[in-house]
Amino acid sequence: HNLFGIKADSNWKGPVAEVTTTEFIDGQPRKLVARFRAYESYEASFRDYARLINESPRYAKARQNTASVDAYAAHLQQAGYATDPAYGSKLSRAISMAVRLQA
Repeated sequence: HNLFGIKADSNWKGPVAEVTTTEFIDGQPRKLVARFRAYESYEASFRDYARLINESPRYAKARQNTASVDAYAAHLQQAGYATDPAYGSKLSRAISMAVRLQA
């Protein structure tokens, strides 16, 4: 139920799932196994994502730019949310597409 790809770092005390993922190291994609947080429901995943984004100072600029999909996604990428150098643009496109589908 981990909708946001949140990894299980040393502070995470809940269940984990080990999954093969693509990480960008020195700009190059590499497959590796990483530990991700495991949730009992999608609701728990949403709640943890909201807590992570709202409580971490590293995402302050993203929080300040929620009126713009492009700015929010770019600031998440700049803050290191994901290693993919195209993460911001991919996220922006996905959100924009979802918004258009709901219109």
